[in-house]
Amino acid sequence: MSSAAKTSSGRKRRTQADRREESSERILDAAEALFARKGFHGVTMREIAELCDTKTSLLHYYFDHKMGLYNAVIARRAPLINATRLETLDAYEKEAAGQLTAEGVVRAYLAPTFGFMLEDHEGYRSYGALIASINASNDRELMEGLDAPFDPVVQKLIEMLAQVRPDCDRTDLYWFYHTLSGAITLSLVQNGRIDALSGGACRSDDFKTITDRMTEIYGAGLMALPARQEE
Repeated sequence: MSSAAKTSSGRKRRTQADRREESSERILDAAEALFARKGFHGVTMREIAELCDTKTSLLHYYFDHKMGLYNAVIARRAPLINATRLETLDAYEKEAAGQLTAEGVVRAYLAPTFGFMLEDHEGYRSYGALIASINASNDRELMEGLDAPFDPVVQKLIEMLAQVRPDCDRTDLYWFYHTLSGAITLSLVQNGRIDALSGGACRSDDFKTITDRMTEIYGAGLMALPARQEE
């Protein structure tokens, strides 16, 4: 590193690229939190700018418009989450050596999904709630930003489910994922519904128990699917 890249005290000088990245991350954090809490249509660019203490013009400079900012929020954490899911599924597939089980596949898919939520990281919890709200939406424009990053992992899951139940019709495996995705969505949104229903015995933020119970329930559910009817 040249001496010009350091301050007189020897510390690394913050470059314009560093400041731009820091500013961009601050905007993304604010947008993520607001989108998760109020939804895409319930948030204005001005509100986001106020939350991260910057000018609205800077948001437009970095992201063009609100949809551009929304897409950037979705894209920021998706690669790490999906890579972790794929790594976990691949690792289980290798470990099982052709002897996959229903619960093993389901847990390999769920563990990283809820693992990020178990971290003491407000950003991941906001991101989970945001993904859940979009997943439950019928707004195709919003869904377009969600499909591309996550579909390859879903297809990997379907292939592994088919190894466990090769006798199942493929459409039943997609319906299985559909109901599993619904349960994940309800869990990620963290709406406190189960807390109230159970009188506090269950907590919507108890992601370890959610992972365990969903593994048991959906593992059994996969094995209960009907076999393909021979024509």
